[in-house]
Amino acid sequence: MISSSFYEYVDRENIDPDLICRICRSPLIDPILVQCGDTYCRLCIEKYMGSGSNCPSQLCNQLLSTDHLTPNPPPRLVISILDKLQVRCQLCKKTNINRGTFDEHIKTSCSEYRIDCPGKNIGCQWFGPRNVYDEHTQTCLFEKLRSMVDILYKVIENQRLDIEKLQKQTEQQTTEIGQQKTEIELQKTKLEQQTTELGQLNTQVAQQKAQLEQQKTELGQQKIEIELKKSKFEQLEAQLKQQQIQIGGIQSQIQNQNNEIASIRKPITILQEEISKLKSAALWLCK
Repeated sequence: MISSSFYEYVDRENIDPDLICRICRSPLIDPILVQCGDTYCRLCIEKYMGSGSNCPSQLCNQLLSTDHLTPNPPPRLVISILDKLQVRCQLCKKTNINRGTFDEHIKTSCSEYRIDCPGKNIGCQWFGPRNVYDEHTQTCLFEKLRSMVDILYKVIENQRLDIEKLQKQTEQQTTEIGQQKTEIELQKTKLEQQTTELGQLNTQVAQQKAQLEQQKTELGQQKIEIELKKSKFEQLEAQLKQQQIQIGGIQSQIQNQNNEIASIRKPITILQEEISKLKSAALWLCK
């Protein structure tokens, strides 16, 4: 709604007091009902509630809050009466205008209401009364240049669209570059991890190689020891063979000795038998 500062009421003294807001002392605009039952202009009571918390009516003075404000749907008759209140335009001084149609008067017919030049969108700074609007538009250089300006604006708009398209492409490419950069960073991180792992593997391989070299050295030493033991074994084997030969010789000597003993035992046995016979004969003679 157009501000009430653009009009004044005709025959204000005869307006029904029940239609008057107790805050602004003017006829109600966008009436709203509070909890206590009093009615005020919406803007008036909302502004008042910002500085006080009691009903502005001296007859009520009830404690209020914004939760107590509810739209007051007045009867159509009341709305009709408010809309038909006669007002005078403060700009063109036209009188006997219904308040309900004052907005339309200002927007369409008030000769003194200040409006912008239609060329404002292309740079015209004119802002003046409606009654000289037609005269201005006929002499406005911006309006005369509108066709050319429209072409330029169209070119500029096309260029703007092209620029926006390029900006979107650039943003998309920037995003893609960022994604690629992120992927490269990830790959770089993976490569660094793999390099670290490869270094660790190389260290392990070097350690294993050193262990193999050590084992090889130990095997060489063991081989030398085996060769030494083999040589000793061969020496022992030769000594054993020699001892076996000696044992064979000794066994041969023992066999010879056994044979000699056996040959000696036979005469001894015969002698023992002869002695036994002699003993028997001696015993017989003694009897």
